[in-house]
Amino acid sequence: MLNRSVRWMRAGSCAALACVFLFFAYANPSNGLALAEEYNVGEYRLQTGDVIGFAVLGYPEMQKRAVIDQSGVIVLPVLGPLTVLGKTIEDVRKEVIEGLKPKSLPQRSADGTETWTGFYPDQIVVDIEEYRPVYIDGDIASPGTQAFRPGMTVRQAVAAGGGYQLGRGELQNPEMTAADLGGRLHILRIKYQESEIKAARIEAQLSGARAIEVPDTERDPSLEPRRDEALQQEGKQLEAVYADQEKERASIKLATTKAAERMGYLKEQQKADQAGAAADAAELDRLKKLFEKGLIQITRVNDAQRAVLLSATRALQTNAEIARLERDQGDLQRSLDKLIDQGRIDLLADLQAERAAMTQMRAEMDSLTKQIAYVMQMRSDLVGEGDRITIGVTRSTDGQAATTEVTEDTLLAPGDTITITLEVPPGAVAN
Repeated sequence: MLNRSVRWMRAGSCAALACVFLFFAYANPSNGLALAEEYNVGEYRLQTGDVIGFAVLGYPEMQKRAVIDQSGVIVLPVLGPLTVLGKTIEDVRKEVIEGLKPKSLPQRSADGTETWTGFYPDQIVVDIEEYRPVYIDGDIASPGTQAFRPGMTVRQAVAAGGGYQLGRGELQNPEMTAADLGGRLHILRIKYQESEIKAARIEAQLSGARAIEVPDTERDPSLEPRRDEALQQEGKQLEAVYADQEKERASIKLATTKAAERMGYLKEQQKADQAGAAADAAELDRLKKLFEKGLIQITRVNDAQRAVLLSATRALQTNAEIARLERDQGDLQRSLDKLIDQGRIDLLADLQAERAAMTQMRAEMDSLTKQIAYVMQMRSDLVGEGDRITIGVTRSTDGQAATTEVTEDTLLAPGDTITITLEVPPGAVAN
């Protein structure tokens, strides 16, 4: 429990807010510092529910988002199951690199040949893509889970949860609450604008346009700088995508041209082989007739037979090479078709996801706008005198859970549970 109570002044008093911040900065500092010193992102031990991001540069099919299951195992391409529970991400990264060293993958070049290449440490990316969430409960406006980010404090978690709330009355003055909601609404508008521009860029790719056309809606002047920046970034990405596609198409077309040239040579070779085989067969027939008449020796007939066999073998080799080259030409054409079709499928999926995100953001912006309108109508005192706030953080270490009383500036760790308790003396009124 805190050693002293916070005296809340009237709703418009800045002095009351300053007192609260000073109070939380100094109340029971030892517990907050202990938790802050205990947790270090670099030494974090992986637990069930953390998400590991795995990728091998140059092999997009190797990319994997692996969730640590109840047994502490993740499954990665090529390596298979891997136990990571209780290890640091650096330990896992080293283990993955060592496990991939003796392994290799097939890689097809533009000319159709296939080679097996090994993995290089610089190619392998292993990182924590998503930590376990933190949980917040008690006297908070929006209890539940929140995504963890390194450096996250109790104060930030409380702000993301909508602030303290006792019954139906928030433990903040309307001006501060409105400012907090307004800041969240502003950030959401920036994200919505960026998402809108990204969707416009995807639509430009689908139509083959070189310029991004954003719907001409009512603009907020305060967002114009961010809008111009987002447009510039998406424009550069659009140019890079087109440039990459052109290089890929050019590479496939070059390989197709070389294959066609090779096919022309083989066709000519095939004709020559057929003519040679026919000539050798005719010569063999002639020599056989001469041998039957006793005009030549058997050795000449044997030589002619060997020539016929050699011609047949050469013709078979040419036919086999033509068949292989026809398959390669088919593969190249399918690669070109896939480049176009699969790219369009991926773009449609991205556009659908972006529009869904925009719909959700519009709903959140509408909700925040209504909350701001409601809060600005609050003009009465929020809470009486003598309210006290207790913050407890429950953290599990080596399977043992312990709860510690902390301050708003305490650093959080993944999986922490925050419990907020507001105590109101008898006779206090919550609006």
